[in-house]
Amino acid sequence: MLNTKYIWTKHALIRLNDRKIPQGLANQTLYSPDRTLYKNGTMEVQKRIEDRTFAVILKENEKGEKVILSCWANPPYPGTKDAKNKSRYHQMQKASFWKKVWLTVLSQLGL
Repeated sequence: MLNTKYIWTKHALIRLNDRKIPQGLANQTLYSPDRTLYKNGTMEVQKRIEDRTFAVILKENEKGEKVILSCWANPPYPGTKDAKNKSRYHQMQKASFWKKVWLTVLSQLGL
C-alpha cells in the first residue's frame, strides 16, 4: 500500500478532527497496518501505536481508487464524544434500573 494514493472523504476528515486523531497517525495506519480485515466490500486497516489501536475504513471506488470512509482510535482520546459514549456505556453496564433510565434521558438530551 506504500505507493497507493488515498482519497479522503469530507466525513473521514471531520471524524479525524472530532476524534482528535492526527492525520499522520491515520496515514501511519494506512501505510503500515498491523492487521487488515475485509467486510461487506470495505477494508479496515488497524495499527497499534503506543497505547491505542487506530482503525481506518476504506473502500475502492469504480475507478479503482482507495477512498477513506472513516477513522477512529480505541481507546478514544479524552474529551471526545467517543470517550463520553464509552464512559456512558460502562456506566450503563453497572447501573440500577433507575440509573439506566436517568442515563438514557441524559443521552437523549445530548448531555
